[in-house]
Amino acid sequence: MKKLLPWLMVLGIFFVAACTKTASADASDKSSQSSANNTGTAVQETEKQLAAVPLKAAPWYGEKLEAMGFYVFPEPQAMPPFSVMGMDGKTIGIDSLAGKVVLLNFWATWCPPCRSEMPTMETLHKFMNGRNFTIAAISVGEKRSTVSSFLADSPYSFPIYLDESGTVSRSFVGQGIPTTYILDKKGRAIAGVIGALSYSEPFVLELFKDLAEKL
Repeated sequence: MKKLLPWLMVLGIFFVAACTKTASADASDKSSQSSANNTGTAVQETEKQLAAVPLKAAPWYGEKLEAMGFYVFPEPQAMPPFSVMGMDGKTIGIDSLAGKVVLLNFWATWCPPCRSEMPTMETLHKFMNGRNFTIAAISVGEKRSTVSSFLADSPYSFPIYLDESGTVSRSFVGQGIPTTYILDKKGRAIAGVIGALSYSEPFVLELFKDLAEKL
């Protein structure tokens, strides 16, 4: 919040300045000039504060993930806690995923873009076997029988989990699926995307290999 405060101050100053200008339309020239001087001084002071805020270097993975289509968070974001059960009956949450880079994917069997990216996720899963990486693909609002039927026709080996009620996914999916996050080894989100991507290109595979080694 402290890092955002200077920008909020700038917005506040220009809002006040606009209001002051409207309200003083019938005031004397002297009053108007005094108000303008005060506003100018305030803006100058805020600009000095902004200039004094050190700029953080962009993360090393930023440009590469953006080239894929991800939005990269300026800083890793803490994720809300959750718990879901896998098709194998095992339950996972943020804590149990710690120590690995995670591709956290929210999908559904009825979603064509979800289905289109899953073969490339399978390629990524197999390529990353044995590394500090895992996929957690969470089915949103579907019954186990529906997902089981889908997997019988389209078998995948990466871990798939169920959020049958959809309550867990509400914290992560706001504007459609697939929605995907990349989590670092502390369970924090470093990037996210809404929509299908391809994870099987050589440069993508190498990028995730680097993420697993360096994060």
